[in-house]
Amino acid sequence: MQLQSEPIRVLVTGAAGQIAYSLLYSIGNGSVFGKDQPIILVLLDITPMMGVLDGVLMELQDCALPLLKDVIATDKEEIAFKDLDVAILVGSMPRRDGMERKDLLKANVKIFKCQGAALDKYAKKSVKVIVVGNPANTNCLTASKSAPSIPKENFSCLTRLDHNRAKAQIALKLGVTSDDVKNVIIWGNHSSTQYPDVNHAKVKLQGKEVGVYEALKDDSWLKGEFITTVQQRGAAVIKARKLSSAMSAAKAICDHVRDIWFGTPEGEFVSMGIISDGNSYGIPDDLLYSFPVTIKVWTGPKDKLSSQLGPSREEEYYRYLASDLSKAMSQDGASQFQEVIRQELELSVKKELEKILTTAPSHEFEHTKKDLDGFRKLFHRFLQEKGPSVDWGKIQRPPEDSIQPYEKIKARGLPDNVSSVLNKLVVVKLNGGLGTSMGCKGPKSLIGVRNENTFLDLTVQQIEHLNKTYDTDVPLVLMNSFNTDEDTKKILQKYNHCRVKIYTFNQSRYPRINKESLLPVAKNVSYSGENTEAWYPPGHGDIYASFYNSGLLDTFIGEGKEYIFVSNIDNLGATVDLYILNHLMNPPNGKPCEFVMEVTNKTRADVKGGTLTQYEGKLRLVEIAQVPKAHVDEFKSVSKFKIFNTNNLWISLAAVKRLQEQNAIDMEIIVNPKTLDGGLNVIQLETAVGAAIKSFENSLGINVPRSRFLPVKTTSDLLLVMSNLYSLNAGSLTMSEKREFPTVPLVKLGSSFTKVQDYLRRFESIPDMLELDHLTVSGDVTFGKNVSLKGTVIIIANHGDRIDIPPGAVLENKIVSGNLRILDH
Repeated sequence: MQLQSEPIRVLVTGAAGQIAYSLLYSIGNGSVFGKDQPIILVLLDITPMMGVLDGVLMELQDCALPLLKDVIATDKEEIAFKDLDVAILVGSMPRRDGMERKDLLKANVKIFKCQGAALDKYAKKSVKVIVVGNPANTNCLTASKSAPSIPKENFSCLTRLDHNRAKAQIALKLGVTSDDVKNVIIWGNHSSTQYPDVNHAKVKLQGKEVGVYEALKDDSWLKGEFITTVQQRGAAVIKARKLSSAMSAAKAICDHVRDIWFGTPEGEFVSMGIISDGNSYGIPDDLLYSFPVTIKVWTGPKDKLSSQLGPSREEEYYRYLASDLSKAMSQDGASQFQEVIRQELELSVKKELEKILTTAPSHEFEHTKKDLDGFRKLFHRFLQEKGPSVDWGKIQRPPEDSIQPYEKIKARGLPDNVSSVLNKLVVVKLNGGLGTSMGCKGPKSLIGVRNENTFLDLTVQQIEHLNKTYDTDVPLVLMNSFNTDEDTKKILQKYNHCRVKIYTFNQSRYPRINKESLLPVAKNVSYSGENTEAWYPPGHGDIYASFYNSGLLDTFIGEGKEYIFVSNIDNLGATVDLYILNHLMNPPNGKPCEFVMEVTNKTRADVKGGTLTQYEGKLRLVEIAQVPKAHVDEFKSVSKFKIFNTNNLWISLAAVKRLQEQNAIDMEIIVNPKTLDGGLNVIQLETAVGAAIKSFENSLGINVPRSRFLPVKTTSDLLLVMSNLYSLNAGSLTMSEKREFPTVPLVKLGSSFTKVQDYLRRFESIPDMLELDHLTVSGDVTFGKNVSLKGTVIIIANHGDRIDIPPGAVLENKIVSGNLRILDH
């Protein structure tokens, strides 16, 4: 392909959004600017969307488009607007339900003043500017007036989507293609006040062009249903797919820009919002108005065509636009684009949350208010985040004494009166998760894991054993979520006669936010019906605020409790360790420790786990999401970062109270993207409990044995804990003394075993695994009773095959495949 020498620089704003996602490939493959025009594509979005934008950038790179000379993703206007040839301004503040037009104008005017000023300052004076973000006409004129050095004629706004919709309706009615229809007109504004006009439209029938009125012979449809269908098509799309038009909007942008670049076909005019100066239709000057337009060398509105709009209707439309403009230009002067977006988003979210709060029943009002206030604070911080939250150059290895080996802690022994330290302890289990990833309904803590005992059963047994052995009163606290609370409380009745006081509190309930608009999906406080997926529990970092708000924190402090031991309920290795507790209650240097994180040695299976570092004089948990891309491989290095966080944490109650009341608990935000069942893309903002370590004084890491990290996340993990590798005593699992190696085998069960029900069906009994090193099972495989697995065993049933391991089989260093051929490994 012979390329023109000079690439053009094309900007798309709102580049992480769904319209841009549908648009960018067409720009990059030559469909808009021609097959011989190289392009530098610049993608602009707000800072919180930069992670998403990175994904878009990767996809464009992976398309391997020869015309794309460079793709630049940025949140900085001085980079985005520099030396532009074309600016396609897609991003804008969306209209919320119940939002008045004046509020929509106010929000967007600030944005487009900023962008107009940036165009004026950084772009070429010949730049062609296409405004898509609504209200498009007013936004376009605002940008133009904020860029006085760029000719007004270079600004246009998109009404081509309405134009295409009108063509498509005519074509559908006549049973022809849209290409057979031309010269429809959209007058006025890109909104429901537009006027679709077919008085000059032609349609090709049997090789001849005839007027649309003549072809259809249905004046009542053309003057009624046709007009309302085009006017309300956008709303109809939203109602049907729960999202605004994206694919059709992107196609319309391509058509619009292509016509500006190459001109309109001979004998054809298109609809485009342009400056009204010098028009022959009686529309006042200085408005941005949709006219019929032909383009050779930018000619402006087509020569006078009579419209059937009628003088009164025309006057109504241009007054409407003039009113918008008057309101727009009366706003304050331009400020920085990013800050304007942040302010408007915060205001929009505040209003949405206030509306949601009004739907709360009186008995839930205060609790809901606390939740929504917490979300607002988190959202505010989210908007301030600027990429990876650590400066890699500041990361240092922790000082030697800041991560103690467990053996040193254990060597101090136990106090004479163990009960005295146990009575200062509260055990908290994180119980917010569902068992859906393992194919189970309800709380994950209620899945049977050993001898029909559930995670919760084993936890209660452990603490009851402590209380009975040492005559103590260690309480168990479950942090539930709104997903797990009801089912958990029902099951708690079975423990009424156990020697354990069980308390529960709920973590917060936060609204998921639309990935496009960054506004809450929820319309009311309900989490049933259409609101089922609108809410989420915001990660275990929420424990500090929720525990404080529940009143339990003050209750336990009043009872003389001093520490909580926090862990995931599915970590069967997270039992109360008396040596660690003694270290906390009787610190060797007399200086109390406010936060202890149990870490353990990293293996290649744990390379993504968070690690403890020294950062700005404090211990800090660094997660992989916080690491700059250039250093991710370094972060994964087992030789450099040798430990990872088990999420077994010991935390001072008094310190939690102090920091919570000072609003001083600092945790990095985890942005978790999700796709709801209806296809809506959302994000949920979460925090992790261990990230708060830097907020506490005299924090400590303890490098514990791997046996204290025994999470059950998959059925592969479940097979290990159900096997004879472990023995069960008073709710605690310990590695069998008959196992010669202290390491746990690597087990990988395939997708046929993902759900617990399928997994149980495929094992008549759990195999003997005492001498197993590695097991991989893939495909339709079943195990008979009393099977023994030793060394490395790989069993693969190809598609359509089934492998039944017979009862009593002993597989040692074997590969089993197909028709039960057993080969030496």
